[in-house]
Amino acid sequence: MKYVAFIDTLGFKQQITSVSHQQAVEVIKSFNQSVFNIWRELGLNHDNSVKGRTFSDSVIVHTRGDSTEELNKILTFLTRLYKESMTKCDLPLRGGLSIGQFDDIQAVEFDNLQKGLIVGTAFIDAYLLESSNNIKGSKLLFGQEINLKIERSLEGFQTKKVKNDSSGVGIYELKWGDLMYLTERNYQALNKFIELATKSKWLDHYYGTLETFLIGESSDNKNEIFLKIINKLKSSYKYNDLDNFIENYLRSDSAPYTKRSFLAYLRNKI
Repeated sequence: MKYVAFIDTLGFKQQITSVSHQQAVEVIKSFNQSVFNIWRELGLNHDNSVKGRTFSDSVIVHTRGDSTEELNKILTFLTRLYKESMTKCDLPLRGGLSIGQFDDIQAVEFDNLQKGLIVGTAFIDAYLLESSNNIKGSKLLFGQEINLKIERSLEGFQTKKVKNDSSGVGIYELKWGDLMYLTERNYQALNKFIELATKSKWLDHYYGTLETFLIGESSDNKNEIFLKIINKLKSSYKYNDLDNFIENYLRSDSAPYTKRSFLAYLRNKI
């Protein structure tokens, strides 16, 4: 049994269709450089218990076994990657993490023809978690087995149930970014989040992402973020960008937890 994560990007297709080919190449290079840098900084380039591969805007990471230590390594890497990809590459990430059978078989037949084969139910499960459950936002999703292991055996990671799948089994997410991440370095991450969301005209994915950031935060902390977003939109963007933020938030289906908090915030301001 192995842990397998499949991660790809939000908004990549829209981003590369709006820029030149060379600019698209630079986006991919920047993303893959972040993967490489974090991998090296965590010492995974010398660690045979965790392996990975990148292709285009996607990453597959898998472990040799199913130990708690290996789960900790893969979560630590993905948390770092999610944070850096948004702030440095303008690419919020989404993905699934599963456990099961998996093999990454690579071979080289010719100098100009390489082949590789990814086999295993764990990869399929990880891919389907990300693509088939209509869960919006920059989220890292996993099932009940992984969630229980995190809750019982790992410190420093916070999780939340998102929904039940079609068979009634729970799907959970990792809180990969928190209030400290959003506010450090003079609100660098929050400002980047606002920039990307505004460019998208506040697609529902961004409210789902904001929900992830605010899991377990107090009303005061949530209100601080709401106020900061509103003030930033007032001072640095067009008036209709603020309208988009408020109107789309009230229509959002992906952020019931924070939408209730946002409505309470608005009521207190009336």
